[in-house]
Amino acid sequence: MLSKNIERSVKNKVLRYNNFTPSTNNSLEATNRVIKDEHTFRERHPLSRFFIIANDIVHRWSKSRNQKQADPIIYSTEPTITLQEWTNAYHFAKSSKSALQISSKRKGFTDYYMPAGKAQNVTTNEIQIYKMKKWTSLDQFKDFQFSIWRVTLSDNATEWKSGLCNCPSFFKEYICKHIMGMAIRLKFCKPPPSAKDIPLGEKRNRGRPRKATKVLLIQ
Repeated sequence: MLSKNIERSVKNKVLRYNNFTPSTNNSLEATNRVIKDEHTFRERHPLSRFFIIANDIVHRWSKSRNQKQADPIIYSTEPTITLQEWTNAYHFAKSSKSALQISSKRKGFTDYYMPAGKAQNVTTNEIQIYKMKKWTSLDQFKDFQFSIWRVTLSDNATEWKSGLCNCPSFFKEYICKHIMGMAIRLKFCKPPPSAKDIPLGEKRNRGRPRKATKVLLIQ
């Protein structure tokens, strides 16, 4: 059962994040911590004992992830979006940054190119240079590779969460303000009202947000 669940999870991620790889090993380290804290107890074991522990791990994980159980552990198939991410996406959607729409190589998808940093526009010539990926120096690679973000969204509005982006935030969280912001612009989704509490250009303070604002902000 565990092997089938892992295989299904891997296939879903491969189909969704094709041509992308995570830039961190957070998930792997989290799994290692569970093994050390709940099974090996951070001790060295002889090979014979390790086989027994490994068999127990497979048995427990298979049982806990069996969807026929009363309270199974379900594999996540879409990213979790926080209020901070909704706020950043709403501010991005309302910004003056332009996005050039170009047909994607993937059938049923569309690419959107937008400038990074403080730039407001991106030209077709800059996109062509970015696509060629021919760098003569490390500085040139840095200037072009991190100057344009490419967002790939499905033409099906209900599948906007499966979008792709080449920004560092996406590689870690599998979601970013660029994907969400473009989805808001295209009216694929609506941000929660609490995401609009922060005036445009300002950042949300850390901690739990207050339930009501003193005045109504119209943005």
